[in-house]
Amino acid sequence: MTERKRICILTQSHLCRNPRVVKETNALNEAGYDVTIMTTFALNTLLEEDRTLINLKEIKYIGVINLIPGQASKWSILKNRIVKRLAEELTARFNIQSKSALGYGFSHSLRAAKAEKADLYICHEEVSTVLGCKLIDAGFKVAFDIEDWYSHAFSGESGKRRPDKLMAKYEKYALKKGLLCYTTSESLAGGLAEFAGTKQPRVINNVFPLAERNFTGPQVKDKANLQAITIHWYSQTIGPDRGLEIVAAALELVPIPVELHLRGSLSGNYKAEFESVFPFNKGHKLFFHELVPHMELITRIKEHDIGLASELHVPINRKLTITNKIMQYLLAGIAVIASDTEGQKEVAKRAPAAVFLYEHNSPEQLARQITLLASDPEKLRLAKENAARISEEYFCWDVQKYWLLNWIKTII
Repeated sequence: MTERKRICILTQSHLCRNPRVVKETNALNEAGYDVTIMTTFALNTLLEEDRTLINLKEIKYIGVINLIPGQASKWSILKNRIVKRLAEELTARFNIQSKSALGYGFSHSLRAAKAEKADLYICHEEVSTVLGCKLIDAGFKVAFDIEDWYSHAFSGESGKRRPDKLMAKYEKYALKKGLLCYTTSESLAGGLAEFAGTKQPRVINNVFPLAERNFTGPQVKDKANLQAITIHWYSQTIGPDRGLEIVAAALELVPIPVELHLRGSLSGNYKAEFESVFPFNKGHKLFFHELVPHMELITRIKEHDIGLASELHVPINRKLTITNKIMQYLLAGIAVIASDTEGQKEVAKRAPAAVFLYEHNSPEQLARQITLLASDPEKLRLAKENAARISEEYFCWDVQKYWLLNWIKTII
């Protein structure tokens, strides 16, 4: 009997916040690999949700760094937080760039990864990308899922605390030395290749299993009026620099009353700020919703008519990638209105009858697209039908996971 090959997936966030890791892990486990995930545990509520997403009888899920009170000592938690905060401050104030600013417990995580002695390591997110480079130097086989262009993913105040020059050095090393590199869009793959002077990484979109479409929950939970045309937008955080101000300005120009539903954790005083510019006087209604577990999200999206992907062109990572939300809208079978980022134009090219683009800084163009769908029930119906069809034919994990499994089989 052939011994099962061992794959170790390195990441730094909870599974319920990183669906790419969940899908990859389950696919590799089903394909017969012995899979271990090493990550950071931060919140017990998230950990409980994580445990529902993978088969823990066959998959090892290890919190190499544990920040959950009661599961780790107070001193250990405090030390990890102090080291990371200090590294971030040194970066922000003096441009002293350290791996510790990228995540918790780098040295401990590297020792644990080496001790695993896996046949292949797959690295996700920032600190794990650096870990992967160190594992290459130690003679291990390493692949990289470059989910974002990490060194180009933040701007403004949030970017000042990040060691982007250090991250860029390791990104280039990963792209040159990794046995396999893959990312989220052709546009981002092209940008990364030019940046590192390498061949283009391969592409796995942020797609989801078709089975998620059949998840059942309370069918109507968001809508206040079952007859209203509703627009859904979601992100981890509802706040500035996500294109929502353009949406408010656009609705000022839309003559047909619609409902706008925003889902995520509110940032600071943003609720009041957004309400102050929202055109209630035009008959539109605004709703805020809390985040829901991943498997419930598809049910909430299916309630609505239009999914909004209002990505901006800055930072450049946002311009080039394809986010989760546009793929989940298609999977849910609703029409999509999307800003004209390079990544989203890729999706629209494959699904022109389901995805309607607007110039990212043009309220007038966005208003025209909303009005077009809200005023034409047949066009809206066909857009929904085409969204469901393209997700079955191309933009789904059921199709794209086999690309990944074939690449892994070749290198392992």
